[in-house]
Amino acid sequence: MAGINKSGYLRIAFLGFTLLTGISISTSAQTVEKWDLRRCVEYAMKNNISVRQADITARSSEIALKQSQLAQIPSLNYNISNGFSFGRTLDRTTNVYVSRSAMFQQMSLQSNALLFNFGSQRNGIEANKYTLEADKASVDKARNDIGLMVAQQYLRALLSKEQVELSRVVLSQTQFQLDNTRKLVDAGSLPELNAAELEATQARDSATVIQTNSQYQLDLLSLKAMLNLPADYPFEIDTPPVENIPVDNILEQDPAEVFALAMGSQPQIKANNLRVTAAEKTLASRKGQLYPTLSAFGQLTTNYNQFFLKTTGFNVTGEQSTGTYAKFGATQLPVYAPTGNQITEKRGFGNLWDGYWGELNNQFGQGLGLSLNVPIFNGWQAKANIERAKLDVERNKLAIERDTLQLKQDVYNAYQSALGAFQTYLAREKAVQTAERSFELASKRYNIGVMQTIEWLSNQNNLTRARIDKMVAQYDYVFRMKVLEFYKGRGVRL
Repeated sequence: MAGINKSGYLRIAFLGFTLLTGISISTSAQTVEKWDLRRCVEYAMKNNISVRQADITARSSEIALKQSQLAQIPSLNYNISNGFSFGRTLDRTTNVYVSRSAMFQQMSLQSNALLFNFGSQRNGIEANKYTLEADKASVDKARNDIGLMVAQQYLRALLSKEQVELSRVVLSQTQFQLDNTRKLVDAGSLPELNAAELEATQARDSATVIQTNSQYQLDLLSLKAMLNLPADYPFEIDTPPVENIPVDNILEQDPAEVFALAMGSQPQIKANNLRVTAAEKTLASRKGQLYPTLSAFGQLTTNYNQFFLKTTGFNVTGEQSTGTYAKFGATQLPVYAPTGNQITEKRGFGNLWDGYWGELNNQFGQGLGLSLNVPIFNGWQAKANIERAKLDVERNKLAIERDTLQLKQDVYNAYQSALGAFQTYLAREKAVQTAERSFELASKRYNIGVMQTIEWLSNQNNLTRARIDKMVAQYDYVFRMKVLEFYKGRGVRL
């Protein structure tokens, strides 16, 4: 090991890195399925947590609407109670208190129908309808937002992936140049300094490959999080040539026209308008609660009562005066009544139900009527509800004004950003052409020995930086144009 110099360590490290990278790429190619932007966006729109939360809100509004609609149907409720009474208790069949233990049962069937309440219920239903539509539009907004975020992160990951490939190409070029220079140094045509400078550059290029690959993996993790995928899920993005990604001509874009299209296509604007209408219907419903409410009701009732002790006879032990008289001619004769006690026997639980249906029929009662509720004073509750509903209307109107101004600002910002990105891309493209020409001439001079290694490396670095800058500008321009297409109502496409 003592015989291995610095150059040998660098070569071993480079070979080890290349071997590990190759194994990683080979394994990934065999097991990882590639996702394109369409698949990413569609998957995110179904599985992203924000979208699912918005969908739950919409489903909750749908339940509220259904409940308010079914509230128009007359109510019908059946009630039954069964119990036991001890000591002095009420005989529910005679409505007389007696000192006997008994089993009792009560049944009732009640119905109530709202006849008239000045449109409060109807306006409440309309308010729930518009709220449901607004919540559905909010789901669309959540899907659009996550689609735009996924597209942005997807393009960022694509850029990172391209930077990885570019850094590997630069490393390969440096390695090729190092091999040639090492041969010339060994032959005595070039000094050892040239090889040492290239070895240092090779080490820096290897570190760059590692850094860019690490950034690419981080971008993939961020994309997985947006898709609600586990961090360890096998995942790779498809790489369409950036030149083939369809974009509109920036010179054909008019921010005023884009804004007009956005006003008609963006779900947030639609949701705001629907919420204003829902708030107005809610206000009308609250006002209707100030007026009388007329309802009809009906009920059917019956009772059953059975004592635990059954009377089987009467044991006479004497007689006593009742205090009354019977007139016989001119003579008044006192009336006596026998005295004694009842002869009873205990009923079994099964015998408590004797005569059940007959008694229910005998105790059967019916009732019909109308109910009028006139609000007079209820602690300012109805008025407070109206005032709150008015504030809700104003709040939702302000939301329209706020989001309209924000949308216009976003559209014009997106246009200016796209225009600036396009001009930057044109400048970067020209810079790459100049750097390529310069590097080509520098390589020729270096190969014939009339240029120092440090100068050649400087030209190579300039070319690498120019290519990276062009790539960044090109992806930035593509994304800015995609934002404009999004505001025009075309969705996210790649």
